Amino acid sequence: MCGRFAAACGRRAARRRCRIEFRLPAEPCIAEVDKRRVDRILRNLLVNAVEHGEGKDVVVTVTADRDAVAVGVRDHGVGLRPGEEQLVFERFWRADPARARTTGGTGLGLAIALEDARLHGGWLQAWGERGRGSVFRLTLPRSAGHALAGSPLSLGPAETEVAASALEAERQGGAAW
Repeated sequence: MCGRFAAACGRRAARRRCRIEFRLPAEPCIAEVDKRRVDRILRNLLVNAVEHGEGKDVVVTVTADRDAVAVGVRDHGVGLRPGEEQLVFERFWRADPARARTTGGTGLGLAIALEDARLHGGWLQAWGERGRGSVFRLTLPRSAGHALAGSPLSLGPAETEVAASALEAERQGGAAW
């Protein structure tokens, strides 16, 4: 599935001068899903990351465990203010209403994506921090009807990213957490 989205978003990413990096496991992650709905979720997450990533790279991470598959889409753009992690899924909500004039969209994409994830018994969650970007994580059960107990993918930025940010801040005389 991921290869299709790279091709579909490639021109948009090129216009924004950003690169889409895929971090895929050696073995395919297989789950019983409604392909059309999952395609719609992933397309929405990737287009949003490119549009809101301020020209910085987007990282798509795919992983699985025995019970679930997960896809994380990470941008390094504006990020979210505290509390906006839930608001982003509300119909017509925008972090910056002025962006509607430049990026288009109806404000329904994430609300529809959340509903599609729930129809699979899955989760769609967000993490963000102002100035550090955001991560949207989709977690779905491998088998239809199986209840999720957790996600095989952490929600926030990868530990290596956090360590690199702290090192860079230290070099510049600042602090990172």
